Amino acid sequence: MQPDAYNITVCLHKVLKLRSSQKIVPLAFGNHARDVWSFINQMKKLIGIFAACLVGTLAALQVNQYIQDRKTGRMFEPSAVQGKYASAEIAGAAPPDFRAAARKILDSVVSIDTAGTVRRGFFQSYTGPIGKGSGVVLSSDGYIVTNNHVVINPSTGDTAEAIRVHLGNGKVYTAQLKGRDPRSDLAVLKVDATNLVPAEIGSSKSLEVGEWVMAAGNPLGFDQTLSVGVVSSLNREVDLTNGGQNPEGMYLIGAIQTDAAINPGNSGGALADAGGKLIGINSAIASQTGQSAGIGFAIPVERVRQISKDIIESGRARYGVLGVQTYSYPGVLDIAEARAQILNEVGAEPPRNGILVQSVSPGSPASIAGLKSLSVIQKIGSIDIKNQMDFQRALADKRPGDKLSITFWTAGKTATATVTLADLANL
Repeated sequence: MQPDAYNITVCLHKVLKLRSSQKIVPLAFGNHARDVWSFINQMKKLIGIFAACLVGTLAALQVNQYIQDRKTGRMFEPSAVQGKYASAEIAGAAPPDFRAAARKILDSVVSIDTAGTVRRGFFQSYTGPIGKGSGVVLSSDGYIVTNNHVVINPSTGDTAEAIRVHLGNGKVYTAQLKGRDPRSDLAVLKVDATNLVPAEIGSSKSLEVGEWVMAAGNPLGFDQTLSVGVVSSLNREVDLTNGGQNPEGMYLIGAIQTDAAINPGNSGGALADAGGKLIGINSAIASQTGQSAGIGFAIPVERVRQISKDIIESGRARYGVLGVQTYSYPGVLDIAEARAQILNEVGAEPPRNGILVQSVSPGSPASIAGLKSLSVIQKIGSIDIKNQMDFQRALADKRPGDKLSITFWTAGKTATATVTLADLANL
């Protein structure tokens, strides 16, 4: 017999036994008060016993349900945790598992090493290894994307004399540089191979802060290495030109920030989503030691795809340009000596907001619009131009033939014009 049924039987038996032993007496007053109080006391005992039986029965029912739940493996209904969690499924969700996604992206990640002239002092040099990095396979017939700075000889500033690509299966190929673009820090290599595994292209446009991501590459020479983190910020703008002094540097525009470990050697490697799809190319870190400090930056895959396509088709990136050179020194319009010189040259004091034009290419969109040396560009499209980063951001994704408005100051007058951007190769 189950515990609940047993308790009910015992309690009923006690109640019936008590009832059978009691005498039923009529209510009485006066001389019969003692009998009345005796009757009341007996009723109190009866009610107490019945209440005890009821409590015991309910407890037995709970114990029985607990035993049954232990047997079936079900301890809580979903409603038992709602309010604390969105659902019982979330409360008991397993930790993320990246094994399948890791296999998927690592099949498309390569290691790169470069060799070239290494200078020792002013008069000595030799040929030797100059750097290591990573890359991502774009096509089965051997196109690979990496960072521009991976294929540069830091000693000379020129392209490395020799570039080798190491596949995950151990095969090694000599690579040809198809083209490179310092502005985006991207380069495309070509190896004589077939049946490579290209990365599946994802999208960075729908990314959200907190989303899982994976960084895959060749950090510190350890190839086929994967680290995991989250998207820690989006649309970061990072100046890697050393204050405009390094023409081979670049501005990272709209970069993906992640806390996945990115170290030297990860450059050019993949940033992938939790499904193993490529969403960016790892390019830089913020660090005081040169090693990962949990702040890394990746070029969004949409820009990678466009620049790579340009390089594969024409050997160079195709940007829409105004045809101007600007002073890259930050805050030049706040320097008293510079302002005095401009006033002396053009006869008017320049505005403090904007970027100062150094030169204008003849026949360029800027020249046609009326910009001259010492003009000040104040707005491009909907973006107010306060510094070089704003200028780069306004033109980052523009193509030859795109039209946009530009507001500028020249010799004391402010004007707005619509220009059609040119191809740099045509200027």
